[in-house]
Parts: sequence; C-alpha cells; structure tokens
Amino acid sequence: MRRWNRWLSAALAAMLAACATGHGVAPDVVAVPASQAVRAAPVVDTGTLDGAPYRIDIPADWNGELVVNAHGYAVAGSPARPMEVPGGMQTLLDRGFAVAASDYSDQGWAIAEAVADTERLREYFVARHGAPARAWLVGWSMGGLVALASAERHPQAWDGVVSMCGVAVPTEAMFARGALAPLAAFEALYPGVLPQAPGGLADASLPAMPDSDAIEAAFAGDEMRAAAFAHRFDIPRADAASSLWLYYVALRELAKRAGGFPATSTTGMDGTDGDEAALGIHIRRYAADPAALAYVRRTGGLTGAAPVPVVLQPNAVDPIVTARFSAGYPALARTQARDAQVRMLPGVGEGHCRFPPETVVAALEVLREP
Repeated sequence: MRRWNRWLSAALAAMLAACATGHGVAPDVVAVPASQAVRAAPVVDTGTLDGAPYRIDIPADWNGELVVNAHGYAVAGSPARPMEVPGGMQTLLDRGFAVAASDYSDQGWAIAEAVADTERLREYFVARHGAPARAWLVGWSMGGLVALASAERHPQAWDGVVSMCGVAVPTEAMFARGALAPLAAFEALYPGVLPQAPGGLADASLPAMPDSDAIEAAFAGDEMRAAAFAHRFDIPRADAASSLWLYYVALRELAKRAGGFPATSTTGMDGTDGDEAALGIHIRRYAADPAALAYVRRTGGLTGAAPVPVVLQPNAVDPIVTARFSAGYPALARTQARDAQVRMLPGVGEGHCRFPPETVVAALEVLREP
C-alpha cells in the first residue's frame, strides 16, 4: 500500500477542505446587512454547526460578497485536521471576498448532509456577520455535485454556483458509469486482483479497501492492455491504479450508506457503452438494490433546473472526474430549457482539482459578469 499512501496524501489535499474541530453554535441574533457591519480587522470564525465543523474568514476590506466552499470526497475514517482557508480560496479572500467552508457532518458520499450543512452555514453567516450583497457557492470534485444540488434545492440562497473539477451528473450516473463500469471491466480483465466474494463487487462482505499495489502490478504485467483500459475510461495510465482504488472505496462506502448495492451496470452485451466488446472481455453485470437506488436518486439526483447561473470549470486532464462527468450538466439543463444559464469553460490544468491559483477567480468572474 506504500504507493497508494503517497498518492492519497497528495490527492486528498486537492480534493478536500481541511477538517476542523470546535464547539461554536449559531447564536440567536438578527441578521444585519453587510454594508452596516464595521470591521477594523479580519474576522476568523470557527466552530461546529450541528456536527459540521466550519470556518469563516472575512477580510477587513470585505467587498460585501460571500463565497461558500463545498469540498470534495473524504474517505470515511479520514483523520480530522484543523480547518484552514480551503485550497483555492485564498486568492478570493485576498480580493476582498468573505469565504466560508463547512467540513460537513459526515464523511464519504454524504451529499444530503453536505447540502444541508452548506445551507446551514450560509444561514449562520447571515445571522452572525450580516447579509452579503451577493452569495456564491464554489464546489470542488464531489462538492461540484453538492453545489449544483444546492442551487436546485435552495435557489433563493445563491446568486450563482461554480463547479470546479466537479461531478456535474447525478450520483446514479457517476457511480454506474464512472465507478462500476471501470471496476467491472478490470474485474473481468484481471480476475482475482480485486477482493473476492460470491457476489462480486456487490457482495456486502467485501473489505472497504482493495490493494492498490496489486492493481498496479496487474496493469504493469501487460502495458498494452493497461494502456487500452486507461484510454477507454479516459484515465491517464499513470493514475489508473489509484483511480480504481478510489472508485472501489467510494462504491463500497456508498453501498453501506444506501443499505444495498447502489449501481446498475450500463455496459456489456445488453448495455449502452460497448466498452467491454472493445476490450474483448466478458463482463459481470450488476443490478442495483431498489431501495439503495431510491436513496441514491433522492439524495444525489440532479434535474438541470438550477434557476441561477452555473459555471463549470473542468481540468484539462482529470483521472478521477473524467470529462464526461465534469461536463454533464449542460445536457440536463437543456431538458429543462435552462442551458442558457450554464457556461462550460475550457479545461485547465492536469490532475484532479489541480489548477493555477487564478483559475477559480476567473471562473467566479464569469458568474459576476453583468
């Protein structure tokens, strides 16, 4: 697991906001307009709201606008860390924006909790620090889905949302096509490498994590086959093992959270992708548990009906949230006649959520354009 441990420390730094601890709760105060608030120095407000650690930073020269940060996937059981200014947000703080971030009340694919915690933090900010002139929501990775779902479910709260390297499709699509499809293909191409159980990937007895070194060793045994696999699923070959590790972990965690297998195969003889035929393999097909699928649709569904402007900023090369998933929201919005509200920006940077420092500023400025 040594190779994975090195990858994990780098990947989680880009994907997640730092954890935090604290004991503050929202006081019972009356909201004051931000323009009436007088600040002689920057404000740093930390604490916990209904089990979710938070951090708020307000510069002394606050421009009256608020940016709320929605962080990405945290592997269940990840150690807590003191909350700092989230990665990518310092440039906005330096430009006079207030920045607020929730660490969520649960780890894993906790979309429902993250949406609720994010809205609770915004309400707390208004009550404690004043109503901002405008409020923006910026989501990273899984947080991109949190941001889009928040815009659909709490449209009155936001003036616009940005999805940075974000999951811009419903949870159902991300796990069926983005996680299960490559895992099932790998399982068929390299039998016995992933943890084994009679029910395959859907078996509840499987361990929470596979062996990333074993996955990489299987790929390294036939580089031509590994390259074909990586190409088919739009994953850089160098990241294939670590991406599959994360897909497996997230799939097992979501199955536990949903109370059953949460994804249905979209590939194979009767599927839609045809990727297994291209790889020349026979693949095992899976069916979602109906109750688990209902949970997935209820908590992680998207309709495309966000009534506020949406900006999508993908990476140019992303080994985890590949292009088809970071760019999926415009098609949903088109079905609701809302596609004029959605802007898809050209990909920037290589590596999941790895952007030049000014990228998030530029994406937010697209929202702020009159």
